Amino acid sequence: MRRPFLSMPFRKTLLAFFLINLCLSSYLKAETLYKSLQLKEWASKGNLHRSPYWQKLLGYKKEPFSYRTAADGQSFFFAETGGDDPEAELHASIEAFLRPVSGDSNDHAICRFPARFHWLTETLSLDRNRFPEVDCSDYRDFASHLEATSLSYVFASYYSGHPASLFGHTFLKFNRSDSVDVAVVADDPSVSYGARVTSTNPFTYFLDGMFGGFNGTLELQPFQNHLRVYTEGEQRDLWEFKLNLRKEEIDQLIRAAWEMNSTHYDYYFLSENCSYRLLNLLELARPGLILSDAYFWTVHPADTVKQVIDKEQMASSVVFFAATETRYRHRVRLLSDEGKEAMLALSEGRNPTLEGLSLREQALVYEVAADRVLLEADGEGNLPQELKSRIESLLETRSRMDDPSSIEGYQVLPEGRNPLIGHESTLLSGAGGDSSLGSFAEFRFRPALHDLHDRARGYSPYGELEFFTLRLRAYGDDSRIEIQDFVIMNMMSMDPVIAGLWPISWEVKLGAHSVASSFHRSEGTDNWQDLISFPGETRDPYSHTGYGLMRAGLTWEPLAGLEEGSLILYSLAGLTLDGGQGISTELAPTLRSGILYRPFSVWSIRLEYLGTMYSENSSLARDTVEVHSNLAFTRSFALELGFRMHPDNGYTETLASLKYYF
Repeated sequence: MRRPFLSMPFRKTLLAFFLINLCLSSYLKAETLYKSLQLKEWASKGNLHRSPYWQKLLGYKKEPFSYRTAADGQSFFFAETGGDDPEAELHASIEAFLRPVSGDSNDHAICRFPARFHWLTETLSLDRNRFPEVDCSDYRDFASHLEATSLSYVFASYYSGHPASLFGHTFLKFNRSDSVDVAVVADDPSVSYGARVTSTNPFTYFLDGMFGGFNGTLELQPFQNHLRVYTEGEQRDLWEFKLNLRKEEIDQLIRAAWEMNSTHYDYYFLSENCSYRLLNLLELARPGLILSDAYFWTVHPADTVKQVIDKEQMASSVVFFAATETRYRHRVRLLSDEGKEAMLALSEGRNPTLEGLSLREQALVYEVAADRVLLEADGEGNLPQELKSRIESLLETRSRMDDPSSIEGYQVLPEGRNPLIGHESTLLSGAGGDSSLGSFAEFRFRPALHDLHDRARGYSPYGELEFFTLRLRAYGDDSRIEIQDFVIMNMMSMDPVIAGLWPISWEVKLGAHSVASSFHRSEGTDNWQDLISFPGETRDPYSHTGYGLMRAGLTWEPLAGLEEGSLILYSLAGLTLDGGQGISTELAPTLRSGILYRPFSVWSIRLEYLGTMYSENSSLARDTVEVHSNLAFTRSFALELGFRMHPDNGYTETLASLKYYF
């Protein structure tokens, strides 16, 4: 019979020794944990609560006599006064990091706030082993999902179909490879910040968006979702700027995103919006960056692209993803008339003859036809199965044909729309002029964003978008400065008609303006001074009416061989509601027609007629003719010359304006 290797008494002794050693190790581990009082003392000596990085982590903003955080979730803070006391929150966080683990480790402070914990241990050179051991499985899953070799800042171009996207949009893309192939990068994860919309009423939506009525949160989704919604559904180009962040900086950004995702913030369309929070994340990734503090009243996504890429020089490369309509408009111009007819037939499910077309043009016909079918997608990029099958059939046939990429002009890269080269979004101008009411000086301020008189580079050449534009004017020796015009909102979209595509051009405008120049001459009034002091009526240079108008129509580019936006003809008709300050309110038909010519990218000339069919009893002029010329010297300075007249009452006005964009 074999004897046991170890006798029973010896095994009992060995087990007892092991248990004693385990208990002793646990005791020693507990004894070597940092004491919260010690860490608080070190933090106070280093004034860590005053560190700009700590304050950015918690979303603090300095007010005259205190701090205030933008984070609105109470669970984001450990101290009762954490929302406005950086020091109290730092001390409470230290205590939370040292608490023993109880229950689910994912609920421990180290797991919930890894960015704070990482910053604290790095700043004070602390030993990670002297904190409680925790298993942060939830955070590890989150971080592994965003694991990447590089990070990109992506700009989605302006979209007039939704108020939240009027200024464009930005998001972060986590790159798992260096590929630019759509099929490869489609599964790359992305992080965006947006409003959690709770209202479908347009008026309520506008008010909530402007004044912080929505909660803003981070959203994670694969890049292919953006490709489908933006480039196929909303027809918005994507500009991807790859950043030069190091691996450790990306890791800290992921930690900060995890923390930010645990709370919510008030969302404001014009300020604390999609781009503002992403600037916060970039600041937390690379300590020392000052991005969000550079903005006072408005934060426009395109401006943040310029700041991150140009000012901070954080980009290593750029990739362009064309919207379906951008690609279609570009390539349909490359087809002959016969090719266009064949393309239209194929896109509608018919089988045309391709005789007389080169093999490369035949292939291009199938590609453009597939894009025309894809333009039928809804705002989410979805298509009926019948149209999906038609696209698949077109592309399958195309795959057996010649490669059209060698056709001159095939590659789609509208460099003129690169957001990096656009003018700054805020405008300040001073002007002087002469009119039938006398000489005048004028001041104009526009927080956002762009009109057709501005240099088109970096923007769509077919649209206007303005909010809260104010023009003040003073005449001659008059010491009063009064409102000439206040535009609450002005949106205009004029995508031109092209083969197979008939988009509706439209305009919406709301505001108040002076109407002294619009008064009809009455019998016996030989000059405008008599007119504006007409007995018994309020007719002076500061008479105002409120107005709202909507127009719709079509736009054409008669010379397709020119660069996009070089020559535009447009005509829109609709209704205007106008009245106030002694002027009876009227709903009247209105027409706007004009021609816009850009001989060079920095110079534009615009001739326009505006007509309104007021009733016979109205004292307002019905016709207006305007001519404007704008010359941009740089991205920040331009000179605009203007002439306006009312043919039916003889009023004329000339103006020269020096414009500064910042």
